[in-house]
Amino acid sequence: MKDRTLSESRQLMQYISDAIGTIRDPQELFRTVTDKLRLIFSFDSAVIVTVDRERRYLSLFFEMLRFDLPDHISRQKRQIAGSWFEHRLDDRSVTTVSIEREIPGPADPDMPVFKTLHELGMRQLVLAPLRVGGRVIGFLNFVSKEEREWSEADRELLAVVSAPIAIAVSNALAYEELRQREAETAMQLAVNNALLTIRDRNSMMLAFCEQVGKLVPCAFIGIRVLGEDGRYRIFDNFIREDGGGFHSFSPLDRLDVGGDESILQETMEIISRPGVYSGDSFDRLAGEFRLVALVKERFGFCSTIISQLWDITGSRAGMIISGTEHAFGETELATVRLIMPQLALALQNFLAFEEIDRLRRKLEGERTYLVEEIRAAHNFEEIIGSSAPLASVLRRVSQVAPTDATVLIQGETGTGKELIARAIHNLSPRKDRVLVRVNCAALPAALIESELFGHEKGSFTGATERRIGKFELADGGTIFLDEVGEMPLELQAKMLRVLQERELERIGGRQVIPVDLRVIAATNRDLEQEVAEGRFRGDLFFRLNAFPLSLPPLRERREDIPVLAIHFAEKFSREFGKPFRSIREVDMAELAGRAWRGNIRELSHCVEQAVILSEGAALDFTGVLPSRLPETAASEGVRQATMKELEEEMSNMERRLVLDTLERCGGRVSGAGGAAERLGINAKTLYSRIDKLGIRKRYAPGRW
Repeated sequence: MKDRTLSESRQLMQYISDAIGTIRDPQELFRTVTDKLRLIFSFDSAVIVTVDRERRYLSLFFEMLRFDLPDHISRQKRQIAGSWFEHRLDDRSVTTVSIEREIPGPADPDMPVFKTLHELGMRQLVLAPLRVGGRVIGFLNFVSKEEREWSEADRELLAVVSAPIAIAVSNALAYEELRQREAETAMQLAVNNALLTIRDRNSMMLAFCEQVGKLVPCAFIGIRVLGEDGRYRIFDNFIREDGGGFHSFSPLDRLDVGGDESILQETMEIISRPGVYSGDSFDRLAGEFRLVALVKERFGFCSTIISQLWDITGSRAGMIISGTEHAFGETELATVRLIMPQLALALQNFLAFEEIDRLRRKLEGERTYLVEEIRAAHNFEEIIGSSAPLASVLRRVSQVAPTDATVLIQGETGTGKELIARAIHNLSPRKDRVLVRVNCAALPAALIESELFGHEKGSFTGATERRIGKFELADGGTIFLDEVGEMPLELQAKMLRVLQERELERIGGRQVIPVDLRVIAATNRDLEQEVAEGRFRGDLFFRLNAFPLSLPPLRERREDIPVLAIHFAEKFSREFGKPFRSIREVDMAELAGRAWRGNIRELSHCVEQAVILSEGAALDFTGVLPSRLPETAASEGVRQATMKELEEEMSNMERRLVLDTLERCGGRVSGAGGAAERLGINAKTLYSRIDKLGIRKRYAPGRW
């Protein structure tokens, strides 16, 4: 190559200067300059690469190749450290390299490129450093099929013309950086608007995906947030298909692996691998994780960016972005990193507000529920009685209460199943938390699922707001499922899952909500018979029947009837503002001898009516006691008891009645407020009965 004259140099410099001054588009500018350089210098193709400010990466800025590079050669940023270019960053002169004789060693990351150039027939590479302000900002590279000698004059001329090219590249980079910053600022504002102004999470994330999709050519965006318990608090997935907008979907359902726990475990591990995966690295990721291999095959994903949003004590979060055509690189990763702090802050705020809202709703629900409980007229204030059947039940209650075992209380209507459930809760470690009662028989079939498990806003007609169900409301406490035998068969499967897994999903919700509660169920049905006849699930029965309690009917604990009757008489007298009236012996005997098919509830209602209607010194049960119904086998056995046994039982009842009255009167027998007045009998008669019953003084002189 012959030396260039000074005139030719000046003409070339003038041409380049004119082009730089008039052509605004960088690609058109360097294509024009390259065409002019080809008239002066001998080469086949030209490439301009740039170096970032930190001198970490080499980027392709412009190429004008007369050959096609294979697909496996990446045009993305390449690390400079350890590469062949690292030792050229301080070059001041033009360098010629023989590709055939100077291929880098196997450890060099540029080795595939040099080998490919050699395979394409390229034999020489000429590098002209582009310097601005004494710093190398890149290289002008000539690639040739033939090796030629470059004279000193040609080298000097190329070095001279490289100066205005360097300025043009520097200006183009500055303009590109400015444009990129403006785009990033606009993008950040748009993302902020999407993340901070939209309340609904699904709508917020869809708007976020649309903004990300404008800058990163992706087809899938996934958000993963794991809570302290290792469960997903957020598992959102959005896909763009057929060139349209993003929409939410379930990839696990699409892949038919919805119940595969190993796949779910893989998703946890994947978000802990931040980075860019394209080409070979993506294939290696697919080889390591079956989930990646499945989405590669099913959706055609070929590149992925995994970003970690946060990894703090008790919680991890990450974002996965995948594409089907474009191979992601450092540029896309840098873009994603720009929006990660905003997304992390928005998600943390959302989760915090969601938790606050959940606790607020729960507290409001507990408050409403407790107010209703306080206002409700419970049948009992405390467990009354000392009979052997009742003592046996209470002993079992004291044994099971400190545990978290599920209890099934069975007994006839009115035997006090709810009272026993409250006793179990009050004796348990959960006594300071709420006891939620659910009457399964009173809930409409169409609403029972919503009442128990809650629903999301808009999940069905009339669902105008999110509702927390009774199971979620009982979290930390106890739920009492009264009349559980009335539960619809189709709902029993969902109930079984809550009992087994201690987790639920609201109607219309996608989030699995863990619940920590104790379950107590009650029924007046024979559930074993119900299971045999197909009206109750056997697996649910066995789950509920972990600790069975059978309450005796009132006819099997007759010795408790006098004490209960007096208790109810005092209770209703206080409630209705009436004076306490005693129960006559003949009426007490009648009460004790009845079958009480309604059990304690029937007895309570009977005494309540007597308190309301009575005017005299004693309760009047005339017209109050229900007519005797045909005797059952149990009552027939009582009727056939010997007179001696009946007299002994009546004597014991009378003794307990007198003792109880004396206790309440402080031992005073006669006078105002004395036991005789309260029992409605003469004081001398009472003294006589005290002697006959063998009751001894236990109080001060003159008092019993």
